[in-house]
Formats: sequence, structure tokens, C-alpha cells
Amino acid sequence: MKFAFITSIVPDGNPSSGFEIANDAIINALRAMGHDVTIFGFRLPRQGEIADQNCIVLDVRELENVTASISQKLRWLVRSMTFGLPYAAGKLKSFSAGDLQRLLITNGPFDATILNSYQMPLAFPQLCKRPYIYVAHNVEHRTAAQNALHAGSVIERFLFRRDAELLQVKEPELCANAGYVWTFSEDDLNGLDIEPDRGCVLPLVAPMRRQASEPTKPTYDIGLIGTWSWQANLAGLSWFLEEVVPQLAPERTIAVAGSVPDRFAPSHPNVALLGRVDSASQFLDSVRVVPLISQGGTGVQLKTIEAFQTGHACVATSSSLRGIDVLPENCIGADDAKAFAAALDQLVEQSLAGRLNPVDGTAFFNLQFTALRKGIQAGVNAL
Repeated sequence: MKFAFITSIVPDGNPSSGFEIANDAIINALRAMGHDVTIFGFRLPRQGEIADQNCIVLDVRELENVTASISQKLRWLVRSMTFGLPYAAGKLKSFSAGDLQRLLITNGPFDATILNSYQMPLAFPQLCKRPYIYVAHNVEHRTAAQNALHAGSVIERFLFRRDAELLQVKEPELCANAGYVWTFSEDDLNGLDIEPDRGCVLPLVAPMRRQASEPTKPTYDIGLIGTWSWQANLAGLSWFLEEVVPQLAPERTIAVAGSVPDRFAPSHPNVALLGRVDSASQFLDSVRVVPLISQGGTGVQLKTIEAFQTGHACVATSSSLRGIDVLPENCIGADDAKAFAAALDQLVEQSLAGRLNPVDGTAFFNLQFTALRKGIQAGVNAL
């Protein structure tokens, strides 16, 4: 089949966020199964030129809150309020719907459309007139409501609450009108009230990478990497730094990779904020233990998938383990801050003593990938 994969941000071949990794997994699996996939979406200024010849870049635009100016955020807000759209969908509304339609016609015809999350179909509702599969990365209205609880300002709280109210109406409509729905966890499939014959769970995989021939000597005891501009991720980071870190052994060294909002300044002397790093995999190889710190949200945690595939030792909250049935032997589950800190200390001590070896994640990857292809085939069959 020939698919139009329509997304807010196009993949650039170097996925770093969970959203990007999930998109790559679906696109790569579809193509590996022999389907023709053309991608439509926006390119961020931080992304390089897109090498994929079957990727149509609608425009180069700043869409990330963390790098946007105050004036740009105000324009997004006005546009969202004017059209009655969630904030993230309002960011896209200034692009011409007619131009999008012409590009789809020029590069088609397509047998079906894959609408990747809610932003594009809500900004351009004509997309829903074609047969489509809807990719639900989260139960978005629940995620927005949870983000409102952790919001850092009155304005953020208002925006998240507004998004939650709008999405509580619009999200079920996107699912009801879809030919099929893909989610990333069983909880989300149930939370969106999707019948078994109309949707399924896609177990995700992260890109497999070649293991280093020689083990990397750890630079830090504990290391986290993430897209901390996202409110759900920032809530987890706040919990970790404020409640877990003070209970760790005082000699522990902790590194946080990824862009952190300027207002965020941890007080603990052993915490290093590294900002964006050149290689996520090299950074993870430089730490002894990886905390998986999700404190809510929906969907599956891609950082958990990456940790399990690469075999890194980790401590994970139950929220980080959504959709995971079996834990590797070097992963400890803990939700209480004191228990979480104790588990981190335990694994770090084992590493220092040479008694903590990485686990081979190949079997986990193969199991996930086989189930991913099965779920994709179910969606294709439904259409």
C-alpha cells in the first residue's frame, strides 16, 4: 500500500525524543514490510537537511516552546484561541490548507493516510476525510490534565487545562472516525475506549546500535537524558532532583543531559547540567546507572525501551514501566523516593565493585520488533 504519513515534525534520521523514536519505528517497519511511505510535516531549525527522498517538508518552523521567543508564544496562543484549537495544533494553523492539499495530490494518490498524533488533523481537519490510521502517542487529554497539576506558572496551568478540555472532545472524534488506531500501551487502548477490532498496541523499539568493542569507563555514577522542555518529563526531573537526590549517598555524581529550562537550577553540588549532548548513546555509556523517573502521563516511555535494549542498569518508577511485562535482571522498580534512592545506591555500589554487568538486550529487541510488525499488519489489514 501507499501511505501518506502526516506528522507535525518530520524525522531527520537522528531521533532523540520519544516522539521521534516512535515515529521512526513505525515508518521503518512499514517500509521493511514493503509499503510505500511518504512523510509530510515541518522541519525544526535545529534539524539538519532531511536525507529521506520520500519526505516532503512543508516549511522550516520553530515549534518548540523551549527555544521560542515570548512574541512567538503569544502569536501561537492567539491563533489557538482564535480557531478553538489546542496550543500545539494552533502552532501549525498559519500554514495554508490549500498548499497542503496540493502537495498531497501532487505526491499521490495514496491508498490511506496515517495521522501521527492530534496536531495535524486538528489544524487541518480535511485530512480526516481520507481513510486513515490514527497514531495515539498518549491519551492526550489525560496527559494535559496531569501537566496542569505540575505546571510552573498560572499561564501554563491555564493552557494545559484548556488543552485538556478541548482534547476531551476532539480526541474521541479522531479515534471514532479512524479506520484503525495504534496506541503504545494497553492502558491507552482502554483509556481511549478502542474496541479490539478497531485498534491495537504497537510494542516499540529504539534504533539498535553497535556495542563498543571496549567498555567505556564511567564518568558519572548516575545519568539522565531527556527532552526536559516537555512538562511531563520536567515533572519527573523535579521529583528526582528535589526528593531522590538528597537521599543518595553524598559522594554520588549525577549528570543531566538535555536542554533544561533556564529557571531550573538544582541546588545539589554533585549535579551537572550538561545541556544537549552530541551522542545520547555515548552519554549513557558514560554512566553507571540510569534512573527512569516518569511521574505520570500516558503512552509508553521510550527511555525505558532504550535502556532495556542497550542493557543499562536502571531504577524505574511504575509509570516508567507502562506496557512492560518483564523486567531485566539489572532493573529495580521503585516509586517511593527513599526506596528509589536506595536502589540507585545499591546498583552503583555493585558497579563500583565490578559486580554489575550490562544485560544483552537483543532478545528484548527481537520480541518487541516481532510484535510491532504484527500490530502494523493488523492496521493494514483493517484498511
